[in-house]
Amino acid sequence: MRRLSKIKSEAKISGVCAGLARYFGLDVTIIRVLWVLAVFFAVGSPVLVYIIMAIVMPEDDPDAVPYEDVKDEYDDSERY
Repeated sequence: MRRLSKIKSEAKISGVCAGLARYFGLDVTIIRVLWVLAVFFAVGSPVLVYIIMAIVMPEDDPDAVPYEDVKDEYDDSERY
Protein backbone atom coordinates (compact mmCIF):
# COMPACT_ATOMS: atom_id res chain seq x y z
CA MET A 1 0.00 0.00 0.00
CA ARG A 2 1.47 3.30 -1.09
CA ARG A 3 1.57 6.19 1.32
CA LEU A 4 1.46 9.84 0.31
CA SER A 5 4.36 11.66 1.95
CA LYS A 6 6.89 14.41 1.24
CA ILE A 7 10.32 13.30 0.05
CA LYS A 8 12.95 15.71 1.36
CA SER A 9 15.83 14.02 -0.47
CA GLU A 10 14.30 14.88 -3.87
CA ALA A 11 12.85 18.25 -2.87
CA LYS A 12 13.20 21.52 -4.73
CA ILE A 13 10.98 23.42 -2.29
CA SER A 14 9.40 21.07 0.24
CA GLY A 15 9.14 17.66 -1.44
CA VAL A 16 5.42 17.72 -2.23
CA CYS A 17 5.83 17.16 -5.98
CA ALA A 18 8.32 14.34 -5.41
CA GLY A 19 5.88 12.68 -3.01
CA LEU A 20 3.01 13.02 -5.49
CA ALA A 21 5.20 11.61 -8.26
CA ARG A 22 6.10 8.55 -6.21
CA TYR A 23 2.49 8.03 -5.11
CA PHE A 24 1.12 8.13 -8.67
CA GLY A 25 4.10 6.35 -10.25
CA LEU A 26 5.05 9.26 -12.52
CA ASP A 27 8.23 11.16 -13.21
CA VAL A 28 8.68 14.09 -10.84
CA THR A 29 9.36 16.42 -13.77
CA ILE A 30 5.87 15.79 -15.14
CA ILE A 31 4.29 16.66 -11.79
CA ARG A 32 6.38 19.83 -11.49
CA VAL A 33 5.50 20.99 -15.03
CA LEU A 34 1.80 20.33 -14.42
CA TRP A 35 1.99 22.26 -11.16
CA VAL A 36 3.66 25.26 -12.82
CA LEU A 37 1.07 25.22 -15.61
CA ALA A 38 -1.70 25.14 -13.01
CA VAL A 39 -0.16 28.16 -11.28
CA PHE A 40 0.06 30.15 -14.53
CA PHE A 41 -3.45 29.25 -15.68
CA ALA A 42 -4.86 29.71 -12.13
CA VAL A 43 -6.81 26.47 -12.00
CA GLY A 44 -8.25 26.84 -8.53
CA SER A 45 -5.59 28.17 -6.19
CA PRO A 46 -2.58 25.87 -6.65
CA VAL A 47 -0.24 27.98 -4.52
CA LEU A 48 -2.58 27.73 -1.54
CA VAL A 49 -3.05 23.98 -2.14
CA TYR A 50 0.74 23.51 -2.29
CA ILE A 51 1.25 25.38 0.99
CA ILE A 52 -1.45 23.32 2.70
CA MET A 53 0.04 20.06 1.35
CA ALA A 54 3.52 21.12 2.51
CA ILE A 55 2.16 21.63 6.02
CA VAL A 56 -0.16 18.61 6.22
CA MET A 57 1.76 15.86 4.37
CA PRO A 58 4.03 13.75 6.60
CA GLU A 59 7.70 13.39 5.75
CA ASP A 60 8.91 10.18 4.14
CA ASP A 61 10.76 7.71 6.35
CA PRO A 62 13.52 6.20 4.18
CA ASP A 63 14.16 3.43 6.73
CA ALA A 64 10.55 2.25 6.83
CA VAL A 65 9.74 -1.18 5.47
CA PRO A 66 6.99 -1.18 2.81
CA TYR A 67 3.71 -2.67 4.03
CA GLU A 68 3.81 -5.43 1.38
CA ASP A 69 7.14 -6.69 2.76
CA VAL A 70 5.84 -7.16 6.30
CA LYS A 71 4.67 -10.71 6.94
CA ASP A 72 2.30 -11.34 9.76
CA GLU A 73 3.91 -13.99 11.97
CA TYR A 74 0.49 -15.17 13.14
CA ASP A 75 -0.96 -15.48 9.65
CA ASP A 76 -1.49 -19.18 9.00
CA SER A 77 -3.66 -18.79 5.90
CA GLU A 78 -0.94 -20.50 3.83
CA ARG A 79 -1.19 -23.65 5.94
CA TYR A 80 -4.65 -24.58 4.73
